[in-house]
Amino acid sequence: MQPAVFRMRIRPGMEEVYRARHQAVWPEVEAALRRAGFSRYSIFAAGTELVAYFEAVDPASTLERLAEDPAMQRWWAWMAPVMADEPPDAHDYVRVYQLDGPGEE
Repeated sequence: MQPAVFRMRIRPGMEEVYRARHQAVWPEVEAALRRAGFSRYSIFAAGTELVAYFEAVDPASTLERLAEDPAMQRWWAWMAPVMADEPPDAHDYVRVYQLDGPGEE
């Protein structure tokens, strides 16, 4: 699996709406993520800033498949009023450090 990271932004004042909607993600959205090829997917929030991390065999083609999925298109339309108008920042981030497994003390 290859890791991928991207950033997004929530509209100011919509942080709680964003969190509430993600506490009840539609089952068809989770199915769409799996169909597209997501292995792991996490979103981290700090105020209006979001950082998303996912793993997939081929992250670029995974995102392309996801964009074509009707369930994701409906979710994104529903989330559009919550999200800032800027597109996601999907640079090719390069991992510079990773700690694996439990450490010994």
